[in-house]
Amino acid sequence: MSTYTTGELAKSVGVSVRTLQYYDQKHLLKPTATTDGGRRIYTEADADTLKLILLLKSMGLKLAAIREILASDNAQPVLELLLAEQAKRLTRERDQATTQLRTVTAVQQSLTGAAGLSLKSIKDMDRLMNNQQSLKRVHGRLVAGGLLMDALEIAGLVYAWLTGNWWVFAGVMVVAIVVAAGLTRHYFQQVAYTCPHCHTTFKPRFWQAFWAGHSPRTRKLTCPHCGQTDYCVEVFAESSKLS
Repeated sequence: MSTYTTGELAKSVGVSVRTLQYYDQKHLLKPTATTDGGRRIYTEADADTLKLILLLKSMGLKLAAIREILASDNAQPVLELLLAEQAKRLTRERDQATTQLRTVTAVQQSLTGAAGLSLKSIKDMDRLMNNQQSLKRVHGRLVAGGLLMDALEIAGLVYAWLTGNWWVFAGVMVVAIVVAAGLTRHYFQQVAYTCPHCHTTFKPRFWQAFWAGHSPRTRKLTCPHCGQTDYCVEVFAESSKLS
């Protein structure tokens, strides 16, 4: 069985030694053994775990969520569902890019002059170029709304500090709360969650979802179909039949 020192594992996977040391400190990836001299020894299984951690991290999961998922008794079905959703997302992106490329190529071939380019081709290309995934649009609105609220709060705070009129800041905070509530409700209206045990896709009650522990791709919920509580994977609300 192959073994690695910290430096050897870091080099083989393409991360820094400090990253491995940090994962060790966070109890995310502990070495299989430690020599009398204090050298960490990793195995092939540790290398596979590290690759999985890096994959999940690239999908947007925080280290705390990854650690909890890996330590869970139900880690296998959660990971399988996460990877299946990632594979579907990548397949959709690949198919969309392929379709866009075909459209662009067809339009290029028709460019014999201004008269050779049909209005329908232009509209089709424009539609395809702007046809992004619904979930990305929802996340984009949340980010944009959050940045807008931050800007308003900072501007209101600075104005109140300079003028002494704190009623303006209070008004800005009320607006920020209303916007945040609207964005949150819109988000939960657009997403659903798939249970890793029975694969039922469902929409939880608002407050149940709001207070649940979560990562960017999962939320810890109780499935209404099988009754299991686990990290359920976020999906498009319109992508499948909901319970």
